[in-house]
Amino acid sequence: MLGMEHKRFMTPEQEEKIRKICANAGSFAVVLSNEAPEEAYLAKEALAETIRNAGLSIYSYPERRKDFAEKWRAVLPSANSNPLAFSTSILIPKNKIETQEISYTEDDRYVSINISASKEEISKESVIFKTLPAKVDAVFFFPPFGQENEDGKLPEEISKKITAAEPDNIITISSGIGDKTLAEKVFSIINIIESSGDIAIKKSPVPDLTLASLFAETDHFQKNTGEETLALASSLLKLGADKEKIAGIMSDKSPSFARLLGRALARSYPNESLKSMWTFVAEQDLEKTDNEPSPALFGKIMKKIKNLLEPRPFFVLIWQSKQEVWAMISVSSRPERWDGQSVEEKVAASLSAKKYPPSGGGNLISGPYKNFSEAELKIQSVLKEAA
Repeated sequence: MLGMEHKRFMTPEQEEKIRKICANAGSFAVVLSNEAPEEAYLAKEALAETIRNAGLSIYSYPERRKDFAEKWRAVLPSANSNPLAFSTSILIPKNKIETQEISYTEDDRYVSINISASKEEISKESVIFKTLPAKVDAVFFFPPFGQENEDGKLPEEISKKITAAEPDNIITISSGIGDKTLAEKVFSIINIIESSGDIAIKKSPVPDLTLASLFAETDHFQKNTGEETLALASSLLKLGADKEKIAGIMSDKSPSFARLLGRALARSYPNESLKSMWTFVAEQDLEKTDNEPSPALFGKIMKKIKNLLEPRPFFVLIWQSKQEVWAMISVSSRPERWDGQSVEEKVAASLSAKKYPPSGGGNLISGPYKNFSEAELKIQSVLKEAA
């Protein structure tokens, strides 16, 4: 891998399973939830295209969001992953119905399943339809930030559609966990898949998509950036990634971002007693400006607000998404200590907040809350002690 050496985030057993599945021409699924951040969507596309380039079966779920597909159409491959293959069983109770013969016929419109039975006439009330999820050899799962699956299982909404041949074959690729970016984790998988065959799979658009994921998660290498992250970026450029094209796509000059920023600024209010600036973004703001909520999006909004408004020790951005309310808190660098902790550490502990990204000067994310009022009151009570 061009001289790079990566620490493992998977177990050796999982790595070996990936190699065996590749060697046996097995199948993979690459899945995430609709709440996943942009960098996860990009990493998912890079991994799916890698598997496709290796000539293996790949199932990608969910379908691309319209706004994501439009924004990244210059680098996205055609959406040609295999359709999910569901299996439906019709359960016939033997104690009520005695089947004698089962056959099927078909015409231009229907496939008819014909069942000859005695004892009782068959009706829809007397049988049970059971649909099984599509089964693949291994699943790569990108969970939303702060919702990592500690038990190793897929969320219910996804497990109804896709399942792995073995529980241990579900490989979680989380952002904000450990010292690696999503792009680094995905690229380590790409290397395993490539080493399992004799073809080059890191062809376009895999380098572009991986670099775009890296750009999104590190905010153009302004945060969460270490030696390995920069080494990966260099490798991707050598593989043909177009830095200028990606930077142009990711510029904050898009009309949808500008509209959301305008709404956020219009709903920004200072709280002088708490030395803070408060910004509120309702779900309808996201819908009307055609933006999908993600930590990366609100990280950009936070950055713009801090650049445009008067400096303060605390900036609080609260948003609503899918009947949940989340908060992003930016704490300025201050030398003061609070009960032996830095102000940021104390605020994070009091709110059970997580750093996003986990290193490199990120913001705190707290939630979910039931509504705006609950979030505001909780955060205010913490800032009263710190202001």
